[in-house]
Amino acid sequence: MSLWFFGVPAIALIAGALVLVLWKAQRLRARHRRVFAAPLPIFPEGRERLVDAPRALYHGTRFNDGAALLVPAWGEECVGDLYCTEQALFLQREEQGVQLSIPLDWVSEVSLVRGHAKLAGKELPMLRVRWLRGGEALQSDFSLRGGMASLERLRREIHLRQGDVQARLKPFLDQLR
Repeated sequence: MSLWFFGVPAIALIAGALVLVLWKAQRLRARHRRVFAAPLPIFPEGRERLVDAPRALYHGTRFNDGAALLVPAWGEECVGDLYCTEQALFLQREEQGVQLSIPLDWVSEVSLVRGHAKLAGKELPMLRVRWLRGGEALQSDFSLRGGMASLERLRREIHLRQGDVQARLKPFLDQLR
């Protein structure tokens, strides 16, 4: 057998792996384009802060399937000032000064979880916000000073201000009558 015979399968294997990597990279790039091509609503200045949480821990945003979000402002953990208004949840990053916002109308689920926080180096209670942007499902995690009580207050404020809260509560209120 010649060396040429063994080289052909190796070259085909390498080419197949390269095609697979390029295909996955193209899919990830397309997901990011969909997310960040969707414009954020413009929020009026002077909005009332319903919840104000200085020095909150932001644990990053990722796709719901666990894939990383590669935009540093959204993907990297940080300490920042978090506040919630009637329109959105805002995080003012400390080191970069970038303000992130999640419109409450885009939120699909808010839950309380426990998870390891790299910034704190220990397990902490977290608020997990699942939301949609550009047709892609995302999730963001936050920890607040004051622990579970502060997180529960923020969770209730978000749920009460979602656009379809009346439709969601109607079956429960009808049972009470």
